[in-house]
Amino acid sequence: MPPLHVQLDRSTTFVEQLSHQPTSGPIVLINVISIPPKANVESFLHTWRQSAEVLKAAPGYISTQLHRGIGDGNFLINYAVWESNETLKNGLNLPAFRKVCEEFPEGTEFRASVVEKLAVDGVCVGVPLA
Repeated sequence: MPPLHVQLDRSTTFVEQLSHQPTSGPIVLINVISIPPKANVESFLHTWRQSAEVLKAAPGYISTQLHRGIGDGNFLINYAVWESNETLKNGLNLPAFRKVCEEFPEGTEFRASVVEKLAVDGVCVGVPLA
């Protein structure tokens, strides 16, 4: 059974973010993941590793880092950098990736959003607020 996808950004769906034109980049995929309390975290990590290996080979992939909430390990955040929202979309649509995702523990929830750096004068560099 595929994992549940829950909307993170209330104003723009994840599909709309992936399809936004013109494409932007580099972008970051923020994916907040909740694993059910009784699920095997090691099983989740095994499947996540397999999915990451598929995406690492996809054109446009730059890097990924998985973060774990301090505690029982059932709260995770994946931070992945891609050349553009279009290359991320292509990677997520790979049949091999979709197949691996069917193996995530039942009840796993993913809340994903595509973001880009924002420029704040004197603090950080990125895209100016339009």
